[in-house]
Amino acid sequence: MAAIQKEVMLHGLECHQMIIDGIIQELDLEAYAFDIRLILIEAVTNAYYHGNLSDCSKPITIRYLLLDQLLELQIEDSGAGDSELVFPEAIGSDELLEEGGRGLYLIRCFSDSAEMIHNTMYISKSICPL
Repeated sequence: MAAIQKEVMLHGLECHQMIIDGIIQELDLEAYAFDIRLILIEAVTNAYYHGNLSDCSKPITIRYLLLDQLLELQIEDSGAGDSELVFPEAIGSDELLEEGGRGLYLIRCFSDSAEMIHNTMYISKSICPL
């Protein structure tokens, strides 16, 4: 499999689901569409609300690299990146049904690794042949 490495920039959340679906199609990862779509929607939404403070004029950059059986994602917002972000290991059943607060938990659950360094979220996900 040839490596695919690209970068997409978006502003706001108006077209983010269409862009994410395009990434999945480009990488030919429809078999993993649910996981990848969930990870990227939560990461981009987090970047927009918490990093960019809901400012549509600030860019969000998605970088993606598919090499062999590993998908590397980077989601960069325009925030100062000075707060510590924790990906929870578990959340209560009440929190799972709330609108906010579960995104980082879901990203952690559906990826192999996730961490936030300054204003960029780094996510890795293994892609196994089906």
